[in-house]
Amino acid sequence: MFLKHFVFLFVTAAGGVWSLRNLSISVPRAVLSGEGQSAILRCSYDLEGAALYSIRWYRAENEFYRFVPRELPPTMVFPLPGASVDLVQSDQHQVRIVNMNRRLSGDYQCEVSADAPLFHTDIRSAPLTVVDPPFRAPHITISQTRYARGDAIRANCSVDEAYPAPNITWILDDHKIAETISWRSSELDFKERAAFSQLEISIVEMEQYKMGITYTSSSLNKVYHDHYVYDRDADKEDGELLRYTLTPPPTSQFTLSCVATIYDIYARKSEPVFIKEDTPQPASVTGEDSSGAALLSNAIVTLLCVCASLHGWL
Repeated sequence: MFLKHFVFLFVTAAGGVWSLRNLSISVPRAVLSGEGQSAILRCSYDLEGAALYSIRWYRAENEFYRFVPRELPPTMVFPLPGASVDLVQSDQHQVRIVNMNRRLSGDYQCEVSADAPLFHTDIRSAPLTVVDPPFRAPHITISQTRYARGDAIRANCSVDEAYPAPNITWILDDHKIAETISWRSSELDFKERAAFSQLEISIVEMEQYKMGITYTSSSLNKVYHDHYVYDRDADKEDGELLRYTLTPPPTSQFTLSCVATIYDIYARKSEPVFIKEDTPQPASVTGEDSSGAALLSNAIVTLLCVCASLHGWL
């Protein structure tokens, strides 16, 4: 018991296990790739009066930056694939990497060591993804741009290859109605992948829509806005197909577009597609079809001409 008490007093007097506290790391979740693109990684800690021995930064267990205040110069850098460390903006609290590329994606670690006598060391890590965005905006193809009530419209949204693959959000009249989350590998394969989403929109009368449906304001699959009723029904057998039902808008038209996003650093919208109701041809004042009336008028004129010719011949 006396020995344990003595060791506790010795460690406490020397600064002991409390000489390094509150170590935390701040790494951006995602940054864009490209020449001049950079990422600043920060490491904060409390040495409680103890001297700093070293700061070491690692990517995937490979050291790329070291700061040792006792040495001259205090900084040392090691190669990074296709990138470099900005020594002017790097010190014992942060490191700046420039010319980011997707092969720099991965886990980053900050290791802090206090000086003698205990050299207490601790380490923290955080993931970083370097984004290669798609070259072009998303593109929509659609089965029809005019609809009749009861129609089901099919739309496809495609996005060029990117790293990682983008998510796709469907926008109907400026309202988000669906999202396709792209699959992302848990392993770092650095492969670019395209993204694709399918949407089916059924347009029905409100009376038809209400049949057999119980409305609840807490429903997570329904969104109500003005004259629209969006009802999500993801295909259980094929999760890539999203189905929505809406009542005809009062203007008899709506717009459809899609947005490709990667984290919160990339978002690009497709050109909107305008979809209108296919209204029937108006009837004549007498209630007859206008095309039929025109045919009848032409027939009468022809008959009169024939009669006039016969009269002159006689």
